[in-house]
This record gives sequence, structure tokens and C-alpha cells, in this order.
Amino acid sequence: MNKYIRAFGILSILCFSFYYTEKIALFMQQKDPIYETIETVKKDYETSSVNGIIYDEYIIPGIIGKEVNVMESFQNMKYIGAFEENELVFNEIYPTISLADNKDKIIEKGNSKKQAISFITADEQLITYLEEMGIPYAVLTTKDTVETKREYGLKINNDYSNYQAVEKALKKGEENTDLCYVGNNQKDFCISKGKTLVKETYTLSKSNFTSKYKEISSGSIVYLQDNLGLEYLKILITQIQYQGLEIIPLTDLISERENN
Repeated sequence: MNKYIRAFGILSILCFSFYYTEKIALFMQQKDPIYETIETVKKDYETSSVNGIIYDEYIIPGIIGKEVNVMESFQNMKYIGAFEENELVFNEIYPTISLADNKDKIIEKGNSKKQAISFITADEQLITYLEEMGIPYAVLTTKDTVETKREYGLKINNDYSNYQAVEKALKKGEENTDLCYVGNNQKDFCISKGKTLVKETYTLSKSNFTSKYKEISSGSIVYLQDNLGLEYLKILITQIQYQGLEIIPLTDLISERENN
């Protein structure tokens, strides 16, 4: 019996010793000037998450927040011997209302905090101009156009008669296979494929351009109809720039990450 008591006592002492040593090490770290600096400035780098907004069958994506991981940041910097901003490590803070939990909702607008908009089109004349100007866009793609090179265009499978063939080609080219356009009342089809559901906020054509184009604001997804024409597209781009907005890829606009 004494043997077991002695062993238990030794084990208890070892456990206490490890615990005490760890506490001393943590205390010493917290007194390190680099650690203290990180603790002092961490609030300057942190952002709160923004919840998504759900209304009817739609959702506006939220934004993931971030907080400084003090210990990992300190581990990065202690080998350098000084505080370095680019060595900060962050933990992500996910929105309570997120896209992941609402896959059956349609995204028809990005978060307005991004100060950006996105284009969707299938008009080759407009696409040629956007490519020349280096302006990102999403292009509704069919079996006939899936092999066409798009330097700035995000391809979205829009060929419901040849969906699998287009999907295969997109996968082969390592291109987008996550988004599904529901502008043609294809919500149930898109859900069945496990896709992220997207549609436009505004549709612009020659007939409605004058009354609609100034309504476009941050977060808008703009569908450019085939008959819009280059003249109106150029006016639209000027108006967007006048508002101080960026034209960014659709995947960036609807992402919950603030910067992509």
C-alpha cells in the first residue's frame, strides 16, 4: 500500500511541477515587450462579424470578422525579436446568420459594406469590351461557349439541357462550379445540385436603362442584357466609378470574407 501512496505522491508532485512551470512560462511571456505590444494594439486590428440579412427567399451575405490570436502572433514574432504587423495571426469570427446555414436562399445582392458591384452577362460584344478594359464579370456559359477563353470572366453553367457536359468542362478547366444562376426560375434545379444560388439585383436593357442605371448602389449584381449596347455600358461604368464603387468578381462580392 505504501508503495502506491508513494507513487501517487511522486505523480502529484510532477503534475504540480509541470503546472507551476507552465504558469511561470506564461507569466514571463506576458511580460515580454512584444507580447505586451500585441495585447496593446490588438483591438486596432479586430473587426466584428456582420450577420447576413434574410428576407423572403433571399439572403444578403454577412461578413466574417477577425480577432488577433495573441499567442500565435507572439510565437511568430519572438524569433524576429520585434513587433511586426505582417506577422499577426488572426482567428475568424463567423456571422451567426451565415450562407453556410442558408443554402436554399438566393443571393441577389452582395454586402453593401464592400463598396463594390458585379456584372453578369452573356453578350459577346459587351464581354469583348470588358476583357479589353480588364473589368471582371460573370458570364452565363453554354456548351457552345464553355471552351472560350475568358481572362476576366467567371463562367457560370447556364445550359440546363447540357448541364453535365458543361459541368465536366468547367471542372476540367478548374473553373467555377459552385454558383448556379436562378434568373430563369431554376431554383429547385440549383438546390438539387448543391450550388450557391445567385441572381441579379437589376437587369439593364436599352428600354429601361435611363430609369434604372442610377439606382445601382454598393452590393448590386447587375445583369447586362444582350441588347444593352456598348454606349450604355460605358455610361454605366462611368456612373459606378462616379459613386466611388469598384467592379469586382461576383465570387468576391458575395463572399463572406471582406477582402478577397
